[in-house]
Amino acid sequence: MKTNIYKFIIILLSVALFSCEEDAKDSLDFSGDTSIHSFVVNGVEGTINEENSTISVILPSGSDLTGLSPDITIASSAEITPGSGESIDFADANGNLFDITYTVTNSDLYQKYTVNVDVARAKISSFKIGSVEATIDEQNKTIVIYLPEGTDVTSLIPIVEYTDGATLAPEAGASVDFTNPVTYSLDYLSSVFNYEVTVILGDEPTPILVLYNGEDVSPTWESIASSVNNGTVNPVTDGINSTSTCVSLLRTNDGTDAGGRPWTSGVLWNANQVNVDPAIYGSITVMILKDVAGDVQLEIQEAGELNKDWLHADYSADHVGEWQELTFVIPENRTAVINNILVMPHTPETGFETQTMYWDELKAHPIE
Repeated sequence: MKTNIYKFIIILLSVALFSCEEDAKDSLDFSGDTSIHSFVVNGVEGTINEENSTISVILPSGSDLTGLSPDITIASSAEITPGSGESIDFADANGNLFDITYTVTNSDLYQKYTVNVDVARAKISSFKIGSVEATIDEQNKTIVIYLPEGTDVTSLIPIVEYTDGATLAPEAGASVDFTNPVTYSLDYLSSVFNYEVTVILGDEPTPILVLYNGEDVSPTWESIASSVNNGTVNPVTDGINSTSTCVSLLRTNDGTDAGGRPWTSGVLWNANQVNVDPAIYGSITVMILKDVAGDVQLEIQEAGELNKDWLHADYSADHVGEWQELTFVIPENRTAVINNILVMPHTPETGFETQTMYWDELKAHPIE
C-alpha cells in the first residue's frame, strides 16, 4: 500500500514540475526580431551573411579603419551593442584588422554578429610576356621584365593574372606598345591600383644575394671563442636599420677563448653555410653597430675551412653607437666559392676594450 502511495506522489510531482516548465516557456517571448537589417560605414553598405552571422564591409583603398561610426538598422523594438553611431576601431595603427562582435537583443532573444571592415585590396600577381616572367615590386607598384635583344616591343601581348572581380586596363589579351613604360590599372570596388610596367631589352642583372636579414633569410650563427646571440633585439631602430632583431657577439678583454681572441666571431658554416661565387659577386656588405670604433674583419672560407681570405673595413668613429653599412671587397684573384663567413669585431690582441658588436643585413653584391 505504501509503495502505491509513493508512486502516486512521484506522479503528482512530475506533473507539477512539467506544468511549471510549460508556464515558464509560455512566459518567454521568442517573437523578437534580432537581425541586423543594414550595416553602413562611410556610405558603404556591408554584406550581411545571416547563415554565418557575419558582416563584411570593404572601404576604398587608403581609408582609415580607426574611429569609424557605423550606421546600423535593426528592428525598432531591438537594441544593439555597440550602438549605432558608436566610434569603433576596426584596425590598429599598424593596419592589423580587428573582428568586432555586435550583439542584437529583442525580448528574450539575442543574436551575435562578427563584423570585419577592411579596405579594397587588388594586385597584379603575375605578368608574363611569352615564357618570360616579370619581377613585380608590390610596394612600389612597379613591374620590370627583361626580353632578348632585338625583340619588337611595339606590339606585345602580356599574360596577366590579377585579383578576381577587378577590371584591368589595358585589358587582358590586348596588344601593347612598350617603347615607353606603360601604366596598367586595376579598378576594384571603387578603388584604382596603378602599376608602371617597363620592358628592358638585354640580360637581367644578377640580383643582390641576401645571406642573412633576420627575417625571411635567417640562418643560425654559431659561436667561435665568443658568445653569439641570435635574435637579439635591435638596440637602435631609428637609423638605417629599423628591423626588430639582429645578431650580437660579446668580446671580452680577458685574453681567453671565452671571447678575447682575435678569431672571436660569429660564423655561418656547416648546416648554415652560404654559397657565394666570386666569379659573380665582387663584394659583401653587412650592417655593424658597436660602441668602439676601428677595424672589423670578415673571414671568408671554402667548405672545410679551406682557401681563407681576411677582409677588412673601418667602423667609423664619427658614427659610433649607430648602424653603419660596411663593404668588404672580395679579392679579384679569388676563385674558390665562399661557403663560410666569420664576422669579427677585430682589434689588436692586447689592449682592446670589452665590447658587444651587433650585425645584420649580410649581402653579397654582383660584380659591376
